[in-house]
Amino acid sequence: MKEVVFFNRYTNAVEEEKIVGELWIRLAYSTALGKLATALLFKRKLFSVLFGKFASSPASRNKIKPFVEKYNLKSDSFEKKVSEFTSFNDFFIRKLKPSARPISPKSNTITTPVDGRHLAYVNMRNLSPFFIKGEQLSVEDLIVNKVTAKKFTNGSVLISRLAPIDYHRFHFPIACVPDKTFLIKGEYSSIHPTAMNGMVDTFLRNKKTSTLLHTKNCGDILMVEIGATCVGSIQQTFVPRKSALKGDEKGYFEFGGSTVILIFENGRIQFSDDILENTASGVETYVLMGDEVATII
Repeated sequence: MKEVVFFNRYTNAVEEEKIVGELWIRLAYSTALGKLATALLFKRKLFSVLFGKFASSPASRNKIKPFVEKYNLKSDSFEKKVSEFTSFNDFFIRKLKPSARPISPKSNTITTPVDGRHLAYVNMRNLSPFFIKGEQLSVEDLIVNKVTAKKFTNGSVLISRLAPIDYHRFHFPIACVPDKTFLIKGEYSSIHPTAMNGMVDTFLRNKKTSTLLHTKNCGDILMVEIGATCVGSIQQTFVPRKSALKGDEKGYFEFGGSTVILIFENGRIQFSDDILENTASGVETYVLMGDEVATII
């Protein structure tokens, strides 16, 4: 399986991703038998639900410490001690100490809603080179809402991919008044680059939730959370139509890899240079939640 690399903003270097379940992904998406099993079982809701039940059971607790050690996670940033988690899912949806993720205080900036690997496109009609050349991300196909989709024609898009080792709570990227969240049912395909193989339609097919964020100086922003294999559910913890500050928690993903997509109205923001440059080279940029990813024009 081809290695997956990303640019780490904090080390200023290209690094190889430590892939959780690498052997499973290799078998599931690179062999004929694996692809058949994936289509018949792994993409189905039942598989993710059953896996989620195990991850939420006390029997899964003994998986936590080896996971933290293997992937060198910074446990001193966790709100709880490793020994205090009641299940693997309890650890997976962990909260962090407030000091672990300082939020950019500048009123004219957009911050990343999650820890993860990010791609930025000035115009969502052109997703090359990371995705297959010529593929487009249609807002209407993504959220199945023609009225809302029109607002984001030729809009800018930030695609944020979370790996299983990441902090899995998502936050508001700007002060806003969030509308109610809509659930869009779908599959549970992996969003890892190896499994997606450059196909945008994985985002369209997978289960997702979408929320319109109303802002004072950046128009409306569409925030979409996308589930994947083994993601038991996408939980929203915010109160609709109540003002939220930049960095306030919006919700969290239960166990699995996931994606958050932010779509901005055309001409509203300017993405950070490093993310644009890396995206143009087909490389994701690793940025932590609360750090700046764009400036409001």
